Amino acid sequence: MIISDISNNCIDCNSVNGENKIKCEKDSTEEEKCSSKCGIVNGKNYGSCPSGQCCSKDGICGTDPKNCSVALGCQKKFGKCIEGRCGSEWGSCPSDQCCSKKGFCGTNSNFCSPSGGCQAKYGKCIETKCGKGIGKCSEGQCCSKKGYCGTTVEFCSPLLGCQSEFGTCSTGRCGELYGSCPKSQCCSKKGYCGTTSGYCSIGNKCQPKYGKCVEGRCGANWGKCPSGQCCSKKGYCGTSAAFCSPLQGCQSEFGTCSTGRCGELYGSCPEGQCCSKKGYCGTTSGYCSIGNECQPKYGKCVEGRCAKKGYCGTSSSFCSTAKGCQSKYGICK
Repeated sequence: MIISDISNNCIDCNSVNGENKIKCEKDSTEEEKCSSKCGIVNGKNYGSCPSGQCCSKDGICGTDPKNCSVALGCQKKFGKCIEGRCGSEWGSCPSDQCCSKKGFCGTNSNFCSPSGGCQAKYGKCIETKCGKGIGKCSEGQCCSKKGYCGTTVEFCSPLLGCQSEFGTCSTGRCGELYGSCPKSQCCSKKGYCGTTSGYCSIGNKCQPKYGKCVEGRCGANWGKCPSGQCCSKKGYCGTSAAFCSPLQGCQSEFGTCSTGRCGELYGSCPEGQCCSKKGYCGTTSGYCSIGNECQPKYGKCVEGRCAKKGYCGTSSSFCSTAKGCQSKYGICK
């Protein structure tokens, strides 16, 4: 009798007496499961596996490579089998086939080229040649300077001698291995040629050695200005008020913006501060004194003060030398 309804949680496996049951095996979650026997083992026919399962060489039903791989002896007559796979779990390809890097069997250079990752342990490997008198590489592959097909930089870089007439060569790449971009294009941080800010901005680490780069731009598309520079409203880097003034749209997220400045270009100081003659905000007499040309339009100014502790006036209390009048800061009598 063939048992096709397999319990996923067979607790008392040892009590199962059917000939189509074998001992329980623990899976990765340590839950006990029962497995069906199948196929012909030691001359005895156990029949087919449940639908969707494979019958291994040893007559065990399952879905793992050890059950399903044709290379490992999967019995097609008693369940499904998977062909064309290879590698450490699947075994070797047929004798005339190559095992690719990703574990598939085949015969063209995508499977057989050692440079493309062909696995010699599980099939044959052949370095496909190309070039004058030999011919082209398979579609999508590059022909190296030495006349071999592959897909890595060593094969595809024009700088390393890729032969475009016999295969693909990298276009749109740049950098140490690929060389420079076409004229007027920029080489991005990751080595691609283009003309937008992602490729051309110094802030985005454009590579000037391999293409043009645009300096002095900043903003959402261009990145940040160099240290110490301000990003203007229109997205240019600089250090003057036109770039650094918050009043004129300085973009603080992409560079420095002036703080503590005031005046026609910078606007007013915070409340309670004075704007000095030279356009800086502060609270001492150097900023606040009318005598020092404090700018009342852009902050508060203090009238009637002079020197460090002085007050301005016209009576003898202010003008008498005997009473400490400071001739350096006003009239004394």
